[in-house]
Amino acid sequence: MAIKKVLFVSYGLLLSAIIGLIAAAFLIIEGFLTKVVWISDSHTFQTFLIIVGSFILYFLLKRWPNLPKTSKDSLKELKQNQTIDYQDVFLNLLVTLVILSFGSGVGPEAALLSAIISLSIWQADNLRYFYFQYDELKRLSLGTSIKRLLNPFKYRQKYDEKIAPKTPKLLKWKKLLYIVFSINGLLAFVLLIKQTDQPSFIMKLGHSHWQLNELWIIPVLMIVGIVIGMILKGLNHLFEKSIQQLNLNLAVRIVLGALGIIVISYLEPNLLFSGQHSLHLLIGAWSNQSATYLFLMALLKLIFLVWCLTFNWRGGDIFPITFATMTAGFATAALLPNFDTLLVVAVLATTLMSELLSPIVAGIFIMLFFPITLTPIIISVAGVLFLKNKYLLKVRGNV
Repeated sequence: MAIKKVLFVSYGLLLSAIIGLIAAAFLIIEGFLTKVVWISDSHTFQTFLIIVGSFILYFLLKRWPNLPKTSKDSLKELKQNQTIDYQDVFLNLLVTLVILSFGSGVGPEAALLSAIISLSIWQADNLRYFYFQYDELKRLSLGTSIKRLLNPFKYRQKYDEKIAPKTPKLLKWKKLLYIVFSINGLLAFVLLIKQTDQPSFIMKLGHSHWQLNELWIIPVLMIVGIVIGMILKGLNHLFEKSIQQLNLNLAVRIVLGALGIIVISYLEPNLLFSGQHSLHLLIGAWSNQSATYLFLMALLKLIFLVWCLTFNWRGGDIFPITFATMTAGFATAALLPNFDTLLVVAVLATTLMSELLSPIVAGIFIMLFFPITLTPIIISVAGVLFLKNKYLLKVRGNV
């Protein structure tokens, strides 16, 4: 039994490492393709390539209309079916590569998380096969057993509640292995990213020296952020509803999405793509820009994001919204020179992102970019907004 456990854990570590390497490879390929597509500074050539990308995307979505899947799609499927059809995971990544490489203003995180969720179910099915068919595998030759375990398409076992182990000891061991395999996959991901010198997603925006007498500005910034967030969500809903009523076909949608990318490539190329590698502008090339300019860039980035999502150039919204809300934060800080810059940016960005996404996502994500001295404030702001949302939902439910 001890040998079975050792082999089981070793097999799980191998599979989780493969998942981490696939995730890293996706980002490496995406970065490479983006450089290839946008290697020329000629607007005419860039426009030509965007048109080419539109044709590729059209034929892919014509063949697989449900792609690209996002993490929300995968979680919804998992909740409904207790499993996921992971046969299309690489097709999903392929469609996403096309969308990202040709300048869409969305992020890679949605498709990447969807792939990780799908591959995690694939890993679980493989491990389940090993666990329940261990006696059969022992009777086979070593070479045949290894071939079965390393076959990515066969020899898997779906979850069956009737035969699933339910003893407290095994369930506890199962939860521990979830953590171990997740950490192992993350290490494999980070290792490959580091070894290939990929740019980091996370960068610190500077130092903060906020004082107690500045804290009164926090509720003011939160109120402003909540109001702006509600307005933006309302406008987004109105726009999506208007487009749905037009009942546009796939070709028209993709052409409109491509036109948006072309327009942005002429107006402000820095707003192309997701924005995770453009945050340096806020403490670099844009640091001396006016508040008006920064507000316009933040708004244009959000409009570009919604435009791409609406017209089938779909992807993640976390990175684009992070970039837009931080840009709005720096714009606000420029209007409040007597306050600590990063304090203003952190509070407004956390509030806006909480309204546009969720307080939990905002709190965790925004913390990564700011010095540790602002962590208590970011957590407090996110916590207040979380309670606000929870209370409002409760009140609405009772009405």
